[in-house]
Amino acid sequence: MSSSLPEGLCDSCAWRRVIRSDRGSMFYLCERSLTDASYPKYPRLPVLTCRGYQRRTEPEPVGRRTRDQS
Repeated sequence: MSSSLPEGLCDSCAWRRVIRSDRGSMFYLCERSLTDASYPKYPRLPVLTCRGYQRRTEPEPVGRRTRDQS
């Protein structure tokens, strides 16, 4: 992903979801946070270490990579 934000490990993590606001802002949601409160919902970037990191082995589906929130 080409982005102006330094994502660190999030760039290749299977648990990352990119959220775009209706104003064009981008946020990185950690989907591990949905089932484990010890993970931040929106981690401070760049993430350099993470015990839950799991490398994404397949490209993200286009519809899953970003989601507009109203």
